[in-house]
Amino acid sequence: MTGPSQLKGVRGLVAVVGAFTMFAVACSSDDSSGGDSTEVEATAEPTTDTSTTDAVVTTDGAVSTEAVTTDGAPPSDAPASEPVPATGQGIDDETILIGVSMDESGPFGPVTAEALAALGARFDVANAGGGVNGRQIEMIILDDKGDATQALENFRQLWERDKVFAIYTLGANIPLEYIAQNEIPTFGAAGPSALFSSAYPTVMPIGGLIPTWAGQTAYALVEYGGIAPKKVAVLYDPVNEALNDFVENYWMELGAEEVIFDPPPADCSALVLKYKDAGVDYWDWQHISWFQCLQAEKDLGWEPPMGQGGAIASQIALARLFVDDMPGIIAGSPARLADGRPTYDSPPEAHQAYLDGVAEYAPELYADTGALNGTIPMLIWVGGSFIIDAIEGAAVESGEISQGSMLEWAWTVEDWDTGIAGVLHSVAPDCKTGNDQSIWGPWMEDPSPDGDILLDPITPDMIDNSWLGVDKCYLTQLADEING
Repeated sequence: MTGPSQLKGVRGLVAVVGAFTMFAVACSSDDSSGGDSTEVEATAEPTTDTSTTDAVVTTDGAVSTEAVTTDGAPPSDAPASEPVPATGQGIDDETILIGVSMDESGPFGPVTAEALAALGARFDVANAGGGVNGRQIEMIILDDKGDATQALENFRQLWERDKVFAIYTLGANIPLEYIAQNEIPTFGAAGPSALFSSAYPTVMPIGGLIPTWAGQTAYALVEYGGIAPKKVAVLYDPVNEALNDFVENYWMELGAEEVIFDPPPADCSALVLKYKDAGVDYWDWQHISWFQCLQAEKDLGWEPPMGQGGAIASQIALARLFVDDMPGIIAGSPARLADGRPTYDSPPEAHQAYLDGVAEYAPELYADTGALNGTIPMLIWVGGSFIIDAIEGAAVESGEISQGSMLEWAWTVEDWDTGIAGVLHSVAPDCKTGNDQSIWGPWMEDPSPDGDILLDPITPDMIDNSWLGVDKCYLTQLADEING
């Protein structure tokens, strides 16, 4: 059963759950308060580099071992032959300043700790290998406290006072208009659909959107899970209501005859009774209030016979609050598991480099084996790798490093891949694909003494939404339609 202490812990994560499950509305303000600042300079010993070779799966489940390249990009941590000149703010002959704005003390604080540990470890690995084009990466970290006004002030401080080279954020509360006005190179793990809009060309999302990831959930359940729901209920996030037609379309493509949409209710008991009477087969969770609905199901003694879950129930930090109730709930990840599953029987080179890097530079994270498989650390590590490659790519392609040359490299690179997460096909302003690939399966009990839970993938590898016949740039197309 879910006790009061568990519910209290969950309420602290309601605003934003993880890079895989956070899509809060971004907004701007002119508040003058400043965030708490931390400047971090990394020094460490060399370690193994990552690989850019991957196996990719088609929607019929066939796995190809054809190498995926980064279209001329140098491998991560492979410095250019010699340091090149640099112009613009946040970079000199010795250092590159990367600003970070995340929620450290607000509702997202526990997950941010994992994110910062993973990002710091990724930069430490690069610095230990000689730096990025011979320069050491330093981070200036500001706490946005889970507040959009504070996030705006943080971006102002980082860009105007600290003069950073670029900014990394998890995506929630991101001040998009300020970024556009100042042409700030900004890397985001995930966030609202507007991140994918062509109206914000310098914003480069590495993650994705829950409603579109949920299309992969649906495909995985029907294609690999052996279920064929005729009546589907969708607990949608009002922020993403404009995508409900897209959601209904993919469920109907998969054989559903009726799709029922409901926003988060004040009391989930009424929804549970409604879906029981309607004969709902599967419940597609796309809003954080799923935990209240799970409790209501237990109280009323009913749950959909073909299952329930989705991306919003995938963050291990939250799932652990309901560890006794999660087995069988559908979850996923925008990366393979740290041990290589479902594609490999043991960690391949890229995964091993991730494990070695985290073990060396973020031992507190490495000690938590469950967190290693969480969506946060792996996706953040991938984001750090993209920043490194973008700077190195600028040095190689243009012979100088600046905000402009880095953006030019990022906008033109295709099919960038770390071998850990899905292929990032493009971050070009008119085609931001994000990491729109994932694996899926039920949470299962871990027989180890610590009583943790594990994801048991049913997909043979990462899958995308190509089964829908969408263009690879469809996320930007959807974002432009929604956001104008």
